Amino acid sequence: MNTLRFPNGELERLRMALLDDAPNEAAALLLAERVETGNGCALLVNESIRVPREFASAGPYQIAISPEFIARVLKRARLGDLTLLFAHTHPFATYARFSAQDDAGERMLLPSVFGRAPRGPHGAVVISPSDASARVYHAPDQAPVDLRIAEVGRTLRAWPASDSTDEPAASFDRTVRAIGAAGLRRLQELRVAIVGLGGLGSLVVQQLAHLGVEEFLLIDPDVIEACNLNRVVGASSGSVVISKVDVASAMIRNIQPAASVEAVRGDVRDERDARRLVDVDLVFCCTDSHGSRAVLNQLAYQFFVPVIDIGVRIDAKDGKITSVVGRVQLLAPGLPCLICESLLDSEQVRRDLLTDVERKRDPYIVGAQEAQPAVIAINGAAASLAVTMFLSVTCGLPLETRHQIYLADRGTVRNVTSVPAPTCFVCSKEGALGRGDRRHLPWRR
Repeated sequence: MNTLRFPNGELERLRMALLDDAPNEAAALLLAERVETGNGCALLVNESIRVPREFASAGPYQIAISPEFIARVLKRARLGDLTLLFAHTHPFATYARFSAQDDAGERMLLPSVFGRAPRGPHGAVVISPSDASARVYHAPDQAPVDLRIAEVGRTLRAWPASDSTDEPAASFDRTVRAIGAAGLRRLQELRVAIVGLGGLGSLVVQQLAHLGVEEFLLIDPDVIEACNLNRVVGASSGSVVISKVDVASAMIRNIQPAASVEAVRGDVRDERDARRLVDVDLVFCCTDSHGSRAVLNQLAYQFFVPVIDIGVRIDAKDGKITSVVGRVQLLAPGLPCLICESLLDSEQVRRDLLTDVERKRDPYIVGAQEAQPAVIAINGAAASLAVTMFLSVTCGLPLETRHQIYLADRGTVRNVTSVPAPTCFVCSKEGALGRGDRRHLPWRR
């Protein structure tokens, strides 16, 4: 999937700024990190440079940018090994489509662009009042490749929007009454990853399949054990020793026979498996280790891939529950990360990310980790909160909170309000935000 990703409202800010010049067209130059994925490339927009009026000749249906101004930005693209995209507006268009004039202008400009910054791709973006389109060229003499545009922050928005007029299946009637046919199509277009297919992840998968999500990436290293049968949805006594991802895949296909499911029996603490997540739209973190959470936390900001992190803690003594706390948090550009919230234990992260050989040699690890209490009903409450937040992020369900705490003993769900630390090494511009492959992730190579 070839994607152009904007962080936290940046595309909408650019749209409003450029449309201020209407009825004339206006332009900006975008600098983006490029990341190779298994199915294409992802371009992460890190800077939008408005073309000043004195460097542009514009009218209602055309704009020309001064070669002097382009040369300045091209030098930065070359020195920084970045992708350059030319963005401009079509102020009167309903749909953002490249015109014949745009095609001709790009054919004239591309040889100079690749001559000064040979390592592409480079491309263009068209912005209308309610739409956007993008494409890139891998060489000046090659045909362009269309890009899907995503804006990642408190919400996850995508362009171009689906123009399908097909009637939704009758099985989704009640869902469509809540989120509309456009909302259902949005769910069907998303590629969603679930990391951890145990008591939390299996419940999330079940709900997503019923909602209409059609593309899944499932990652978990483990098989079903007898002790999992009390809480893993889709598992039965015949599932013991079958991988959790295969059990979850079968459940999805029972609900959605045509669903596309990639099942990976792997561990996101390993680079090979975690890298698969760069090519999805959204991740549910349903793991129980600090190490895997550390990887997903940084990936969310470094690659502009939003993560909904879910956690449940049950304290019990002598067979009696003393406290129950659930937590659901969206990790995305513009929102505080797990480091800002002091939710990761650095020593536990270190231990979790050791290889088997390193673990045996580590003098600080003694004995086995004790299994924690788990109850399917409590997991279900947290999973439902997470999937509801997902609907708000993707389909506009009217839910403002992006960090919730479930206090079972009080029967309440509390909103958590906080801001990112301005110099956080993960989620700030001084840290890993939008750095792509330039910043090392805490995964095992």
